[in-house]
Amino acid sequence: MRKNAGFTLIELMVVVAILGILGATAMPLYNTWQQRAYGSEAAIMIKRILDAQVIYFLENDDFFPEADGAQIFIFHNDSPSKQEIADVKNALKILIPVGHFLDFTITNMPGLACMATVSSFQGSYALFKGGVTSITGIVDDTGKIDIQQVY
Repeated sequence: MRKNAGFTLIELMVVVAILGILGATAMPLYNTWQQRAYGSEAAIMIKRILDAQVIYFLENDDFFPEADGAQIFIFHNDSPSKQEIADVKNALKILIPVGHFLDFTITNMPGLACMATVSSFQGSYALFKGGVTSITGIVDDTGKIDIQQVY
């Protein structure tokens, strides 16, 4: 009697069904992990920016950028050689990453305060639970830092 080599149709269908179930459960988990990664990066970057602003203020008696109401915008798709990135690196001694789907805004507010915002690209996805798409922090001339998640 000759033995058949290969798989039966039933065996192949079982394998396809198992792969389908694994794929259906993996995608939501992947999206959650991605959200956590971007949210963690946003939280870390806002803290680094505000800590650097405190140090800059202690050295220069003003926040960066030095003109009241001045703003710096760094978008996720900016070139790494953009002048604003170099200005932040030289003044605050931190490197703002580009290409990570996060947009950064640094504002020198009138009255000796500075505000920094890290947001998802055009608010297109949530960084934190509940649909929060950005995180904003304010530091004043006493060094008090207030960080809030914004929807």
